[in-house]
Amino acid sequence: EWSEAELATVIAEELEDDTALFISSSRPVRDFESFAVPRSGLITYANRGLAGIDGNISTALGVATQHSESYAVIGDLAFLHDISALANPTKDNLTIIVVDNDGGGIFSTLGQRGSKGFETIFGTPHGIDISSVVKSFGISSQQISSAKELHIALQQIHTGLHVIVAKMPDREQNADSIAAVLNKYSQLVLL
Repeated sequence: EWSEAELATVIAEELEDDTALFISSSRPVRDFESFAVPRSGLITYANRGLAGIDGNISTALGVATQHSESYAVIGDLAFLHDISALANPTKDNLTIIVVDNDGGGIFSTLGQRGSKGFETIFGTPHGIDISSVVKSFGISSQQISSAKELHIALQQIHTGLHVIVAKMPDREQNADSIAAVLNKYSQLVLL
């Protein structure tokens, strides 16, 4: 089943050794830590910033200047928050994978889920076609919606900046999937 956890797992498995990987705060870094199989060989970066949402594209662009091959995984709200960084992008090889769940996916996994006004205050759906916005900057972009498509996209060679928009299932569905997996883990630990 296509999920944010599977996205993290596929990326961690597919990237070659000595590749730089920037992982943004919030749900992406948690998904990598919780679900990707630990491995050596990747050069990983993260940037908490002020509140986790700021400067993620800019940081990834900076990382790319120091490596021949770089990737970044950034949530959709963090990506849109720093979209102006695309106005003067690096010429270095950087592929950004945008986790597009149409809002703040992490909040669906926290206690305020289901509260009055949740969608407006925490979910913050944007309804933006991120791939079209990226292309308006003259940057190549593609949209995927499955693990198979992600595998294929990661095998393609791109020069310069390229953006893969990973359309994810409903945020609530993703939160339920994470809860089910963590529940299974906790049951195994208790055995």
